[in-house]
Amino acid sequence: MFLSSDISFYIISLGCSKNLVDSEKINGEMLSCGFKRASTPEEADIIIINTCGFIEEAKKESIDVIFESINLIEVFQNEEHLLPYYKGDQIDALNFKKKIVAIGCLSKRYYDEILSDIPEIDLLYGLVDDNLIKHLCHRFDIRSAHSNRKKRSPLIDNLPYSYIKISEGCSNNCSYCAIPLIRGNLISFPIDMILHDSQEAVQKGAKELIIIAQDIASYSYDKYRLPDVVKRISDIDGVEWIRLLYCHPDNLYDDIIELIHINKKVVKYIDIPFQHVSKRILKSMSRKGDYQSYYRLVMNLRERIPNIRIRSTFMIGYPGETKDEFSELVKFIERVRLDRIGCFMYSKEENTRASMLKGHHPEEIKRNRYDELMMIQKDISKQKLRGMIGWEVEVMIEDEIDEKTWLGRSTFDAPEVDGVFYLTGDDVALNTIVKAKITSTLEYDLIGELI
Repeated sequence: MFLSSDISFYIISLGCSKNLVDSEKINGEMLSCGFKRASTPEEADIIIINTCGFIEEAKKESIDVIFESINLIEVFQNEEHLLPYYKGDQIDALNFKKKIVAIGCLSKRYYDEILSDIPEIDLLYGLVDDNLIKHLCHRFDIRSAHSNRKKRSPLIDNLPYSYIKISEGCSNNCSYCAIPLIRGNLISFPIDMILHDSQEAVQKGAKELIIIAQDIASYSYDKYRLPDVVKRISDIDGVEWIRLLYCHPDNLYDDIIELIHINKKVVKYIDIPFQHVSKRILKSMSRKGDYQSYYRLVMNLRERIPNIRIRSTFMIGYPGETKDEFSELVKFIERVRLDRIGCFMYSKEENTRASMLKGHHPEEIKRNRYDELMMIQKDISKQKLRGMIGWEVEVMIEDEIDEKTWLGRSTFDAPEVDGVFYLTGDDVALNTIVKAKITSTLEYDLIGELI
């Protein structure tokens, strides 16, 4: 039997920030069980790939990464990696060949197909759970250091932010979405668990906590809803920013708007995935909104919370989307002038209701509509950023470019999906929040100087 302390691992986390939280849990448990974290896949004895299976593009990326890892391992397949092997009182040196572990959404959704088509995977597992590491050790004949600690551990050290997942699954049952098929209906986490994760993140240096789930607005556990959870998190010493991501517009009630308005630690930013504005399409998607209701919601947010930044997501080329319905979406974007939007082209996902609809568009039409919408939004974002020149804002410092130039984010930008802030100043420390004045802009980014 091999010992975990002799074996290294490397995690490749694909897909969304919710997947990243699962990867951080794996990372923490592997370290707690005595495994060593490798700096690169090439150095690792075990490569763990946390896959995404949400849309076609994400599935393709997951498959590509699996085959890239297989090719990497084939380079080393003729090399012996001798490790101590314990058998009773005897110790031998045996070859531990590099392993590939595939887990997550793609593995759960297409388990049988992957098992049949990619036999090079040494361990195929579904969604991350408490039995994963135990199963891994049993499969690879590894004795782990017994530990009851199940702490998350970031894949990148010293980040000033951390994602806090407050629920699993989703019960909105949008017609195009495979998440309920993969992860099931909504299960809200106990508030004590969420507070524990939040406190642990702060102890590791996080100053910004980003609240995530498939739909955080649907959170409900015992007597607690989202505003109650965020209020408790904001009472934790060391939390400076709280950011709310992924609020389904049908569930964005007044108490959440009031939370953003009155709680000083909640940044004036929200992510609302509208997906479309055509009433017919939204009804087909199993959503309740329309152009006017979404317009009123945006205006209400801006009236109640001056200078709030609103991000949204829109789907292009939903089955049966007419030219007029796409034009209606374009007019909405031009009228409400959201600060940030993300678009994705409809992906036909098997076993979803939308996949059985008529009127699926060819890729060329979806691509043309996508390009048109993103070009419009590019100009809107550029103009809105220029309107911020002269503003004084808070900036989270995340990296050093040179002695007098720093890379960070304002409260108006979420990590990984929005823009960055290029700051000029002396004596700036990493992972701190400073005051800056905006002096210039790029297409999606801000430039400024330390105040």
